[in-house]
Amino acid sequence: MVLLRVLAAAVVCVCFQAGVALADNAAGQLAGSWKLSSWTIQIIGGEATEPFGPNPKGRAIFAADGYVTFVIVAANRKPATSNEESATLLRSLLAYSGKFMIEGDKFTTKVDISGNELLTGQDQIRFFKLEGDKLIIRTAEQVSSVFPGKRVVGSLTWERER
Repeated sequence: MVLLRVLAAAVVCVCFQAGVALADNAAGQLAGSWKLSSWTIQIIGGEATEPFGPNPKGRAIFAADGYVTFVIVAANRKPATSNEESATLLRSLLAYSGKFMIEGDKFTTKVDISGNELLTGQDQIRFFKLEGDKLIIRTAEQVSSVFPGKRVVGSLTWERER
């Protein structure tokens, strides 16, 4: 009976370590700098849209210490010369960072800094797929920070920068 318990504990330990190794491997594959190539948002019950236009600019940086930073802006932004233009610049910016954790094809970021206080302190859940140097990220259904009051699912495609 004792031998059976020891074996069961060993199996659990090996399975846990294998899970940690898989998560570490995924984190290692994500580590580095990624350039945004497309971003679309599907409004639930509505149409798909490119919230920052057809050529948004963005960078995601996954650090080896388990932190991630996302910055996305609309293309063709110009320096502001008025309060109204400053507000427009803020509406065409999405940025947040935080500690991330990987579970299978899902990563969760605990947001610690955000350009929109709606996100600060929240968990951002994302699903990802790696295809060589392409990273495809899909959001869970969530309340939009870009379209207030709407529920959305976002899809982002990133290219690894070397």
